[in-house]
Amino acid sequence: MASKSDTIQLFALQVPTQLSLPFDLYALTVPQEWKELFCRLQQHKLGKNYVLPPIECLNQVLQLLIEDILFPSPNAFKLKSTVKWLYSKTATVSTDYIATVVKIWLSVSFENCTFLTQNDIDQIHALSGSDLQFEKVQLPDPVWKIEDGELKIAPLYYDLIPYLFANAVASSPLPLTNPRTGKVFETVTFCESASDESSAKEVISWPPILAVRERVKKDSKEKEKTRHYYSYSATFALHYNAGGVPYIICNYGIKRWVSWELDYLRLGATVCISPTNTQRFASCKLKYMGKEKGVDFENNLARLLKELNFKDKFTAKDVIQSPYKNDELAWAVTYSNTMSRSHNSDTGFFPIDHEILLRTCRNRFQEVLGNGFSLLESYACCGNKKVLRKASSEYRKVADFIKSHFAEETKTPPFYIPPNLKLMLLLQDTPAETLVRSLAKKYGISEIDVRSLGSLGAELSGSKWKSECGSRIREFQKTVPPQPVEQRTVTLIELLPKEYFWQDAAKDPKPCFRPALAMLGSVTDHFEPKEENDREDFLTLEDLTNELARRESAKESAKEEGKLSKAKSLKSEFAHRVEASLLSGLSMAGAYVYPTFEAEQFPSNVASVGVYLIPFYKGEKTEYLPVAVRMDEAGITARAYGCDEWLDFYIFQVKMASDPKAFQSLEFNKSKIQSWVFNNLFLESKQPTLYCFDASNLRTRGLEFLKKKSWRKHSLAFDTGEEVQYIPISKYPQVRIACIITPSTLEVPVYRVVGEEGKLAGHTAGVFYPSSQSSECGYYYLSNQRPESRSGGILNESKLVSLVTTKGNNPGEPKKPKPLAQGYNPRGVFLNLTLQEGDCFSDWASFVQCLRLYGLIQYLGATTLPSPLHLAAGLEDYRPIQAIREP
Repeated sequence: MASKSDTIQLFALQVPTQLSLPFDLYALTVPQEWKELFCRLQQHKLGKNYVLPPIECLNQVLQLLIEDILFPSPNAFKLKSTVKWLYSKTATVSTDYIATVVKIWLSVSFENCTFLTQNDIDQIHALSGSDLQFEKVQLPDPVWKIEDGELKIAPLYYDLIPYLFANAVASSPLPLTNPRTGKVFETVTFCESASDESSAKEVISWPPILAVRERVKKDSKEKEKTRHYYSYSATFALHYNAGGVPYIICNYGIKRWVSWELDYLRLGATVCISPTNTQRFASCKLKYMGKEKGVDFENNLARLLKELNFKDKFTAKDVIQSPYKNDELAWAVTYSNTMSRSHNSDTGFFPIDHEILLRTCRNRFQEVLGNGFSLLESYACCGNKKVLRKASSEYRKVADFIKSHFAEETKTPPFYIPPNLKLMLLLQDTPAETLVRSLAKKYGISEIDVRSLGSLGAELSGSKWKSECGSRIREFQKTVPPQPVEQRTVTLIELLPKEYFWQDAAKDPKPCFRPALAMLGSVTDHFEPKEENDREDFLTLEDLTNELARRESAKESAKEEGKLSKAKSLKSEFAHRVEASLLSGLSMAGAYVYPTFEAEQFPSNVASVGVYLIPFYKGEKTEYLPVAVRMDEAGITARAYGCDEWLDFYIFQVKMASDPKAFQSLEFNKSKIQSWVFNNLFLESKQPTLYCFDASNLRTRGLEFLKKKSWRKHSLAFDTGEEVQYIPISKYPQVRIACIITPSTLEVPVYRVVGEEGKLAGHTAGVFYPSSQSSECGYYYLSNQRPESRSGGILNESKLVSLVTTKGNNPGEPKKPKPLAQGYNPRGVFLNLTLQEGDCFSDWASFVQCLRLYGLIQYLGATTLPSPLHLAAGLEDYRPIQAIREP
């Protein structure tokens, strides 16, 4: 059960204002003549004025070959940049060798380029180590301060502090201690990963850990043992919150390695390489480069190692044939769930594991760097639990109805479903029809049209993808009748399992389905066929009643014997999947729930809008379509850039997917995006409206006010092109702004509830603010509730250490660690609000939380984004076929 605590602890560390290094720091700068040469060559090669040279592999190879280089700055090659390039503990690094590496990098990057003039070649040959000089770096003091409400911190620290953390962890084997016994249970050796574009620094444990499982052979009853490998990983990054306070996020996870020959590479893969005589790894991509080249490295890292007469000679083919190699030359290909086989080890850690790793790493940081890196201050709960409880109580009716069994007596759904709704099924030869009819009855759908998917679901040939998709769409139009304009139609398609197309995504017909059905006037979702080992469903009330009686009898018998009785779900896995698809389809058709929210200072009739930027892929070019989805008590509408009116959500999706000219995407233009938001959306707001934005989607694409450094409580940053101005939000009296920062940015730490006597507990669903601030500070942490998939709890699970059983028939007995299980940690999002004068910030923060927890019918748990923003982001699925990236 979720905790009711008033305090949570974010698993991040404070940044001290003073820092003393255990060594002297030196750096060199890229000469201006070098920058001009590199940029000119790259511009000639690509015909673009804003593209920088591919320095990632250069920076990586320098870190691999020169141990004394600590880290690079990825921005050092920009023409107007004043930042240093390479940092070192010593000034005696050979600049001649660096110049040699650079010249070879240039020759590899620009080989076979006919535009090179003799002057270009002469300038490349003239590059010399005498152009470079390491100089001692004086660290800015203090590390950071807040001045006039803004954070002042030197850019150097964003690279330096994460490097110091990574280097401290990798400097010697790390002893992991069981917090319950105080004893070391494992000693782990970590290696640094050479950084490329990001200031975040990563370490991975090496050698890897062996994961052995016994499996039944395919098409056989015989068993075999499979041996897979995985490593621990830790990533360190410096960020700051909207109040300007910096923190270090420590993200711990599992890297799984491919342990079998890669006979086919579907979506590319990342390979981590550690050459001979180095303790570092560097990552590069493997990618299918066409029929002539086959699979090859995406950048020139491996080629550079070869050209520099390094001892190690290897090709992409070597890596594909043996994706895991642990020798003087080591490499490993990162496993992802898109690959053909299931890995023996699963992802993530449990809370106790995260606690162990953070405590151990923090002890190491303090040994090396001093005692300044304490845990981030705790966060306190806003005093509005009563409002949230009422919203939760109202939504529980929705959740209870959706969880109810479809064979029960029919009840009226406690949320809006459009009348005159038609359900069309395109099925394989499976028992789906009977089940779907029962589900349709539960949701009040009487008109059902069942058809065979047949050849419409057959695989494509894989050649001339766009042309084949067009042909398949035309086949749909010939085979499936168009739907009446006045009727809303949801089509559910029973697809072949995704494993069927893992070898070649270009053969998968699924991208054709939504555009094809949209042209016929329908929204679409899909599900996979029932698996052979899945149980049968209870399709009649009599069968369900008998099963309930049987379970009650078994429960009583177990109770008499002093045993626990745990019953499985009354629905099969297949039934859960099909109902989820139906609910998703209903949502697309306009079914919705809007949270009940009543607070003293909160206005009535509040609308919420999600604004999102959707990429449209047109050949080699990417354009963007800004969209907005609006929800209120009256329903759901949507509009796009260039569209003067709000359209019904169902009509908008059908129009967007079926007609490539319905909404015009635009080439990336920050000014146009900003103008649309301010001069169309904001100015036209007629009622109190909360506009929700995903920071990572729009803060670098036109909306300056989404950047943390530009956040203000009552004004909006506006980029004029020459300067950033701050416009009072009172200019738009109906507008409120919610900026969501999600875990995908690596800026949001995991959290734990702080229980009695400071003991760390599990989940809680709430709105929290930094303890040093007031509840009206304007920036918050919105925590997720425990998902139903983790109803058994996560506090007494571990991948690393033995625990003590607290539940079941034998409490107190030792409980073995589960190193191969799927880990899970409580998570949340950061929220920054900009509101009108007089608004109650904690109330609006709670409203955003309600939109995450109680704003959708297809997800009963917390969604990362508030409901209108979640729906806006989901419009990516309704791009016309012409805007979908070719596999």
